[in-house]
Amino acid sequence: MDAGVVCGEILEIPLAHCVSNGYTHRMKDSGLRIRVERQLREKFLELCREQDRPASQVIREFMREYIERNEQTIANDKNKGRNLERR
Repeated sequence: MDAGVVCGEILEIPLAHCVSNGYTHRMKDSGLRIRVERQLREKFLELCREQDRPASQVIREFMREYIERNEQTIANDKNKGRNLERR
């Protein structure tokens, strides 16, 4: 298994795993403020606590997955449009 390096320390887990789980020390220089229903917020925070995971980490993971999934969908749609134009 390849070891990852974070802040000069060698880890026994792959760096890709660290990144996907939010363990790297990335510079977080921007915030996002959203308004949600109180019940939705409370249930979300409760589940995060039960899983011993910071809510911000869960949201960042969701955002990364959402971007990855939708960028691919948009790219596929654009390619379909180009293929139709060529016919």
